[in-house]
Order: sequence, then structure tokens, then C-alpha cells
Amino acid sequence: MSSASNDRYRVDLLANLPAASSRRLMALGIRRSFRDGQLIQKRGDSAQHALVLLSGRLRSVGYTGGGVEQLSRWMESGEVSGFSSVLGDAPVPVDLIAEGKVELLILPRQPLLEFLAEDALVSLAVARALSLRVNELFDMIFIRAEESLGARVWATLQRLAAENGQRGAGGVMLRISQGDLARAVGASRQKVNLQLRQLQTEGRVRLGYRWIEVVDGG
Repeated sequence: MSSASNDRYRVDLLANLPAASSRRLMALGIRRSFRDGQLIQKRGDSAQHALVLLSGRLRSVGYTGGGVEQLSRWMESGEVSGFSSVLGDAPVPVDLIAEGKVELLILPRQPLLEFLAEDALVSLAVARALSLRVNELFDMIFIRAEESLGARVWATLQRLAAENGQRGAGGVMLRISQGDLARAVGASRQKVNLQLRQLQTEGRVRLGYRWIEVVDGG
């Protein structure tokens, strides 16, 4: 992996809006803070609002039919959640959990819909964010279709590094535990650890406590 762009699928909604639209959107919502580990929304909840992450980080978590937790992605500052459920009048598809201290802008459904109907630039920005999220979901589907666990681990690392990594001198640093990576891959921690050790032997990653560096040229 020679490089990773941490905005490939992430859109900072407020930063991409005209100042007047951003102010109106902020005035429409309610700011709330959440503590580390607090459940912000639960899969199956009715779509009463959309969210803009003002600061901090959120874990987006789904579950298999057998109830096994699967890490879908992290939301970073500026990203949005719940717009697809509000627009489609559909239940919330994933759990959202605060990772560290988090501040959110909560946008009530009906005022938000009226605002989107009035402001074409905001609607286009939301449409772009949702379109990129769909592209990301296709990436995840194709990764899960990889035949070998080693290929799935490597492809998942590349995806997460591109979305959530921080560029360093010799690669991209990803703040992630091996347990979280295992949940993202859909395999046991022990099996994923073996694959990571192999990748480290090959010089493609460097491993530390709750971090993995994807090495340039790996």
C-alpha cells in the first residue's frame, strides 16, 4: 500500500457547505455530549433524527444473525449518520457507540426534511455523502468475498487505514485493537493475530499496543 487518503469516503458535511447554510443547519439542531462507551443509537430505532458528529469518534456496529458483533466502520468528526433512515423513513441499521468524549448535532426529522427541501446545496452535499457511503459498502462486500482469511485481513486493513488512518513517515498509522480488527474481518482474534504476524514478517505492517501501521510499499 503506497498511500492512503483519509477522505476517500468520508465527507465533512459542515465544512463543505456555504457559511450561511452551515449556520442554518447548526441552528436547526441540538448539541449534545456523550461519554466514552455510551450507546447513542440502537439498530431498529425509528428514524426521528439525523446526526452530525461535531467532535470525537463513533463506532458503527452491526450484528450477525447469531448475535456476533461486527465492526462496520468508525465515524470521524464532520461525518453524518441517520440521513438515509430519515429520507427513507426506515429504521436505524446499526448501533452507534461513543469512542471517547463525543459531541453531536442532533437534527430533528421534520425540520430537517423541510430544510433540505429549501436548500439545494445542502441536499446535494448530503446526497454526495450518502453516495460515497454506498461505494464504501460495496468495498466491504467485495472484501468479505475474498476466499482466504489473509486476503480479507489485508484488504480490511487497507480500507480502515484509508478511512481512519493517520499518515506517518513510513506508512499509515491506524488506532485499532486486534479484537476490533477481528470484528471488522468477521473472524476470531486468534486467527487474525496469526495473519497479522505473517504480514509483519513480510514487512507489510508494524504492530503495537492498540495500533497497526500499514507500511508504505507493503
